Amino acid sequence: MSVTTSSKKMVQIITNASLENKLISTIEKDGINGYTIFNVRGDGDSGIQDSHIEGDTNILIMTVVSVEESERLLTSLSQLKRKGHHLLVFSVDAAVLL
Repeated sequence: MSVTTSSKKMVQIITNASLENKLISTIEKDGINGYTIFNVRGDGDSGIQDSHIEGDTNILIMTVVSVEESERLLTSLSQLKRKGHHLLVFSVDAAVLL
């Protein structure tokens, strides 16, 4: 049995929930119309993020896009980082089942 896939990029952004609307606007401005948002918690360079303090929650925004779309999005996200927004961004190859 053969499996048919399409090569894409999965971009994941971890940041404070207060940036959710700004990131959604950025994603949509870059022509991307699909994403998933998760509430997340964990420990890392910024310390424990466990949402015990109101407004101090983290989110993970994940989108699967073409290489061209990922390049546009990464450029926009790097501009936000240069403005001082705290974002942790990952881009990985993804094989999407057709």
